[in-house]
Amino acid sequence: METANQLPKTIKLFKFARKEANFHGDYKIAAMPRISMLARNTEDRIKVDLSFHLENDKTPCIKGIINTNIILDCQRCLEAFPIDLKVNFNLAFIRYEDQAEGLDSSFEVYVIGEEEDLDSIDLITDEILLSIPMAPSHDFDCSLKIDKEKAVEEIRKNPFDVLKNIKMTDFGKE
Repeated sequence: METANQLPKTIKLFKFARKEANFHGDYKIAAMPRISMLARNTEDRIKVDLSFHLENDKTPCIKGIINTNIILDCQRCLEAFPIDLKVNFNLAFIRYEDQAEGLDSSFEVYVIGEEEDLDSIDLITDEILLSIPMAPSHDFDCSLKIDKEKAVEEIRKNPFDVLKNIKMTDFGKE
């Protein structure tokens, strides 16, 4: 069993699975472009643990855990919405769909065709994106907070301010 501190840039599925390799990585959110576009805390860290093995002596698999705290925008109030993520996944990589038949249902199956290498950042990014809510929003009704602020702002406006812009015209002159 091989253990390394940092994940390699490219995952060699069959090689790592045959060696039963284990990798531990630590990345800044900023190193993952698709996540850093969504996150407010791009300087914070993502911790990754990946273990490789062969299932049924032929199918490369990855068991992984990703831990991070990510701050997104609430889709209702646009304020900070922190999420504490612990993503557990169990992936099996097959060349053809019919190879999935002998696999346990705990695996999420990916058909990779002839591809044997994966980009580490892409794999981690995909798993994080699959685990965050599609429309992140607070548990409480933060829209009420916005409506109250808007109502207070509108009450402060003088209803006669509109009349300042109307010019007096002479009606009735011929």
